[in-house]
Amino acid sequence: MELTIFKNIIYGELKPWSSSAIDEKFYRNNLPKDFIQPVKSINSYYKVLKEIHSSKTNLFNEDGLEVYMAQKDTDRKIEILHPLVKLDLKEPTSSTQKFYHYLLKNETTRLSNRIFKCINKQISEVQQKEIIQNVVKSCKDLLLRIGTDREDLPKTELTDYVIPQLITNVIRLLKETELLYPSLLHDLPSDKLVIFGELLNTDIPDYQIDDTTPEFTTVKNILLDIDNFKLEKDARFSFGFSGVKENLKSILFLLQRDIELLNEDKTSTDDLLAIFTSKDLTIGAKQIHLFCETTQFSYIVSKLEEHFTNFNPTTIANSNLFYSKKNNLISRGNLYNNKSHNPKKKETIDNILKQL
Repeated sequence: MELTIFKNIIYGELKPWSSSAIDEKFYRNNLPKDFIQPVKSINSYYKVLKEIHSSKTNLFNEDGLEVYMAQKDTDRKIEILHPLVKLDLKEPTSSTQKFYHYLLKNETTRLSNRIFKCINKQISEVQQKEIIQNVVKSCKDLLLRIGTDREDLPKTELTDYVIPQLITNVIRLLKETELLYPSLLHDLPSDKLVIFGELLNTDIPDYQIDDTTPEFTTVKNILLDIDNFKLEKDARFSFGFSGVKENLKSILFLLQRDIELLNEDKTSTDDLLAIFTSKDLTIGAKQIHLFCETTQFSYIVSKLEEHFTNFNPTTIANSNLFYSKKNNLISRGNLYNNKSHNPKKKETIDNILKQL
């Protein structure tokens, strides 16, 4: 697999030491929202990049995954929009730094999403292993080249900012791949000694390189088909609320007041409280009709999960109790596909949920 954008930063058309004041003005005026924070598809960032640098055609050469992407889809579908491994990146302080910061962050996400889609095509295990092992090899080869050539790179303020960001994101892609697909690896997962000592030839840091984000769990569960189980009709179960009921009641009241969580003509906060806290909930209980946006509800679910033992998009969907504002039964796919880190009234929701 070719890491085309990454390689162009060191050896191609995006060398940071070649940047000038003209670039600073250009990026100040040409970094739209979709480049910085894609909402529905990570490919929207890539589309903007093609518009920004339409003359730099080498940035968009084939990466070797095209043959797999052309294969038939399976039922496993999700759009990866955010990092699966936690990052600690220095924030940009100029427009040019901002370009490289979001370029690297979103390109890594795009590649991780692209790999996931390839693995979930109708291909053989041999082909899956070929994909993953090529990704791992490409990441390691690039880290080794950076480690070998880094001291010889022209020294500029922008170079000093971009190269650590590049290294962090290559490591991120490597670890996301190794953590998601361990059974498809040829060698043991890379540790810090291999990455920093053997490849980058630098001091070994004390921070972790494999701490995962909540998005990782979602993607991993889809790979393992954990989210595919079905509850027997009339089976009895509980969402497993583990907190203080009165606090949850207050939270639901505030969510109703400030974001119109429920359709009050059909559902009360007491109805939802009863569903959330029941210890023996039978499918067929009172329906819950939402009035908020599905992106808001999906965000709330992700934030509330830690207060339950059995509360997630799968159990919500399989309860057959939750209906959207348009009166459609909410499915697992609805919640996954509407997952957003920045839903409408995010700050209000966060402030309310902090009180639980």
